[in-house]
Amino acid sequence: MVYKGIGVRFVYIHGEVTTPPPPGTQLQMAMNIQVNGPPEVMEELVNVPFTITVSSIPPSISITIRGLLAIQATSDDVKRVSSQLKSGTVPPEVQAIITQYAVFEAGLVARELGIPPTIPLPMAQQQPQQRGPPTAI
Repeated sequence: MVYKGIGVRFVYIHGEVTTPPPPGTQLQMAMNIQVNGPPEVMEELVNVPFTITVSSIPPSISITIRGLLAIQATSDDVKRVSSQLKSGTVPPEVQAIITQYAVFEAGLVARELGIPPTIPLPMAQQQPQQRGPPTAI
């Protein structure tokens, strides 16, 4: 399915450090994504409200993000997506879009809170410097 347009708008962002993580402790992050409430449906547009909650184990931080996913599509696709959402099933493409934006935004909020990335970043290997004869200009 091809959408005419997709937009994500965040309407609420909250992040807090409840207790500083103990030194040397590896934080495990748990993310919960919910599509809450019925979608707002127009002729070729559907607005999907969602909430993302991120928490750590041990309990140290919490992040909550609420927003709307706006999908512009043909009226048939809008009817299909809205009927699936009303029946309680989230279409995989809607779940993927919300997850993609949510993980990025939650990562930014965690970074602002001073929480180190949960995915280890690759370290660049330094090449040993080889000394050769000096060159003349």
